[in-house]
Amino acid sequence: NLTHIITNKSKESIWEFIKSLLDAWSGWVVMLLIGLLAGTLAGVIDLAVDWMTDLKEGVCLEAFWYSHEQCCWTSNETTFEDRDKCPQWQKWSELLVNESEGASAYILNYFLYILWALLFVFLAVSLVRVFAPYACGSGIPEIKTILSGFIIRGYLGKWTLLIKTVTLVLVVSSGLSLGKEGPLVHVACCCGNCFSSLFSKYSKNEGKRREVLVVSPFPSFT
Repeated sequence: NLTHIITNKSKESIWEFIKSLLDAWSGWVVMLLIGLLAGTLAGVIDLAVDWMTDLKEGVCLEAFWYSHEQCCWTSNETTFEDRDKCPQWQKWSELLVNESEGASAYILNYFLYILWALLFVFLAVSLVRVFAPYACGSGIPEIKTILSGFIIRGYLGKWTLLIKTVTLVLVVSSGLSLGKEGPLVHVACCCGNCFSSLFSKYSKNEGKRREVLVVSPFPSFT
């Protein structure tokens, strides 16, 4: 019996030691995961905005997912006048009516530019209204409220993170003067909230969770 008790105590002490290590390292693990996801999302948003902004003016024939700059990387047009021209990239007027200059080409390009912008805005508004109303706005005032101790259920959830990321690309690409910095704070805090819920140290302690939210936005900016 004494041997059994000693063995159980030894197992318990080893398990307690492992739990203490996990608890000590959980903060670093959470920060690492937040940095990876928030940084990745910020990079994807930046690339997607460049592509969709150029999509309003034309398309790359070789690979439609290329922006204007990426499409013309291999172009031999090196003069100053032709620096933005390459055979791989075509404006909508060139693609649809085979005209690159003139009044009709200008009107068609202008019309399609406005049409694409309106489409992006319509999609963004529809997604936010139907799927994630909390994804509207920059999110900074609400996050300040959460950090002060107020709880807003669902404001930092996974669904809000997904819709916010997609609609941020759409509204910035449409040409609206909204910027990416403010909404990226909301996106990063959503990442922090999602990962902190995986560890009991943070999921069961609102004070510790708010500590994670305070430092969450920094990876998306760097």
